[in-house]
Amino acid sequence: MRAMQINANQYLTFRLGQDEFGVEILKVREILEFREPTRVPRTSKFISGVINLRGNVVSVMDLAKLFQNRDIESTKRTCIIILEIPNDDNKVIAGILVDSVNEVATIPPECVDPVPAFGANIKTDFIRGIGKLDNRVIILLNPVMMLDFNEVISLYEKTEEEIENLTPTGP
Repeated sequence: MRAMQINANQYLTFRLGQDEFGVEILKVREILEFREPTRVPRTSKFISGVINLRGNVVSVMDLAKLFQNRDIESTKRTCIIILEIPNDDNKVIAGILVDSVNEVATIPPECVDPVPAFGANIKTDFIRGIGKLDNRVIILLNPVMMLDFNEVISLYEKTEEEIENLTPTGP
């Protein structure tokens, strides 16, 4: 029981640009060196494609595209984090593409604040909480909501539409 409590407070931290994020270590199956996913036609822009993971096809989500509306520039530190999320009947296994992986950090529950209110139009379902560790602020993600592709697609399409509405369309 004690080991389970320790693991529940541990997060794999990673970077997207200058921002630091974390996901519960219990949801992480493995970390892979970057390999170019095979793009699947007619999928959303935030889906990088699929990879072959020991004979299984696994979808890969580009978090930089989803959260920061930018493409990840592939470097030696670029990784794919494979997440495994229990579902009703089975497990959802999917990858998330990140700029770099930092460390496994222990963040006690008293150092995790709830998500601040950003207004009614901003969805924060993907965020589990805000972790404070030393002088760092780590956005703790909710992988169950991140891997709900129907929800993510509707959110992403709404965001793209809002961006297009803000873009001037001529003189």
